[in-house]
Amino acid sequence: MSKRVRNILIAALVIFVLGAFLVWQYFLNRIPPYEAGTVGNTSGNLLNGGLFCEDDGKIYFANPYDQNTLYSMDTDLTNAKKIFDDNVSYLNVAGKYVFYTKRNDKKTVDSDAFMSLSTTGLYRITKNGRKLGRLYNDPTQVACLYGNSVYYQHYDQKKGLLLYSAAIDGSEDTQILDEPCAPYIVEDNSIYYTGMKEDHAIRRVGTNGGSSEVLLDGNFTGLSKQGDYLYFLDMEDNYSLKRMPLAGGSVETLISDRLATYNVSRQKDVVYCQIDNGKENGLYEYDLSSGSLNLLASGDYNYLNLTEEYLFYEEFDQSKAYVLNLATNSSEELKLED
Repeated sequence: MSKRVRNILIAALVIFVLGAFLVWQYFLNRIPPYEAGTVGNTSGNLLNGGLFCEDDGKIYFANPYDQNTLYSMDTDLTNAKKIFDDNVSYLNVAGKYVFYTKRNDKKTVDSDAFMSLSTTGLYRITKNGRKLGRLYNDPTQVACLYGNSVYYQHYDQKKGLLLYSAAIDGSEDTQILDEPCAPYIVEDNSIYYTGMKEDHAIRRVGTNGGSSEVLLDGNFTGLSKQGDYLYFLDMEDNYSLKRMPLAGGSVETLISDRLATYNVSRQKDVVYCQIDNGKENGLYEYDLSSGSLNLLASGDYNYLNLTEEYLFYEEFDQSKAYVLNLATNSSEELKLED
């Protein structure tokens, strides 16, 4: 074999190996698309900070005893493991990834600040914590995974937190609304929200943007969805809890007491809520079928996050965290087992 032929073969082999390596790298780092309509967390959990999210036999959560860093545990509350050292909220989980809002500026000690991509932003990480990706690096809050996009609050210094969508692989970042919007509810190619400036009506806009439509005029906040209903707090009526059919219809008052927050169970026909009337403050259970309102724990609580079997909640000052067994209505301080 001549030297020239040998050099050609070596060059061809190098090109082949390099090409194979690049193809391997592409498929290794490629994010498989999700099915249309995939949702990363419930609107009720996102309304409460998105601190817990159940997916495929695991509960992913912001550990209240470790500066809200990212953990996972089994659905029986055992085998707690740290995934990553970011302070996280607005968790959305699907497939191999956890999407979250990063707020390391809230950590009292941020020893890895110089090694991190940023102290704030919108991120994704594999469930094993090995691969981290950044979708947005400025301050943000509410984020909701829907399909192959994450709808999130994009910070504008003059206009505030505008609504954007980021592709799950980071390839696109698109403005949806030129106004503040908290995207707790994204489904059926629509985003439901309450205005956050002069107009606090309940509105709907398509996931591709465009003009929004008013579903209900009023002064509302705390919008969520469960089943065929939109739930919300009426700020002009003592922050009472109300709901209306998604398809339109009469508004129904559920709880007339002033509420601080609430969450609607998917497994039971029940609303869990924090009543804040100054006299009988506490965590309550409201039965949607019977209309009965029952006290579960006296005091001031926040961040009501639901999984299939449990309600997680915290003291208002975040000094303690608790877990309520939905089957027995028994509550105890949250203790994590390795």
